[in-house]
Amino acid sequence: MDSLKILTTLTVVFWLPSGCYASSEGSWCYMEPHCGPKSWISLGHCNGKRQSPINIIHRDASHNPSLGPVHLVGYDSSKKLLEIRNTGKTVDVSLGDGLHLAGFGLPARYTAKSFHLHWGAGASRPGSEHQIDGKQYSMELHIVHTRNNMDMSNAVKDPKGIAVLAFFIEESEKAKDKTAEAWELFAKNLKKVSEKGEDVHLDGSFSLLDLMDSTSLDRYYRYPGSLTTPGCDEAVIWTVFADPILVPPKVVKKFASELSSTESSKGPQLINNFRPIQKIGDRKVEASDALKSAAAIFVSPPTVFILFLSITTFLQFFYL
Repeated sequence: MDSLKILTTLTVVFWLPSGCYASSEGSWCYMEPHCGPKSWISLGHCNGKRQSPINIIHRDASHNPSLGPVHLVGYDSSKKLLEIRNTGKTVDVSLGDGLHLAGFGLPARYTAKSFHLHWGAGASRPGSEHQIDGKQYSMELHIVHTRNNMDMSNAVKDPKGIAVLAFFIEESEKAKDKTAEAWELFAKNLKKVSEKGEDVHLDGSFSLLDLMDSTSLDRYYRYPGSLTTPGCDEAVIWTVFADPILVPPKVVKKFASELSSTESSKGPQLINNFRPIQKIGDRKVEASDALKSAAAIFVSPPTVFILFLSITTFLQFFYL
């Protein structure tokens, strides 16, 4: 009888619908209604009040003059990017020791562990997780760090245990610089990990700094949030950079066309792997010092109208 129960369980596991997986790592998905984001509320902390991603409203962000440029150590070393792996949910790049993040507003030094990406369905569907003033970009890069080099199992238990640097990625025909070249080199590896579970060692032809070199590291937003995948642990200090990294359109296309979400090349494509926007609640989003000028010049339409009437009235008296 026990053997029959085991056989039945295995049968159910192997016949799970495409996009969901039996392991605890993969018992959720992005595309299927029964395991997609709307069903995540029963997983871990995904129904919490400090969830990510969010739509950042620039005019509502609180300017913090103490938030200067982030300080990165080791990001210029191409030897630190070790291996790329198709997890069935994203492509994840493991990082070697020696990459550190520090800066204003961070309570400790954080050590980079890995980075991964989120995307949509190519040019037809953007897929960044965060948005700024309702704009969704082509893709989003997340570099994951843990506080004082903790392992992830301990970091998720600390409200400030994880720091993630988030970069928007936007396709552009104008992308022809060193950063664009680095992304083209990176994208060449996607065919080698086209199926779930495949991995390959990177050849040291680009560094993390090469991938983000065109972005200003002093223009960013910061807020307390969560991991954007189950169990959505509310342990993340988010740093979301305002200026997107521009990449050639063919790079975005490769992410949406060359990866499978299953262990078969004929399986469903790995696309639209982003979590929908979450409620910000009573959390405060801070804007770095370098974003002050952008915030200062924002004038609402009603204010512009009142200013126009005032100037018009003044000129009428002037010419009488």
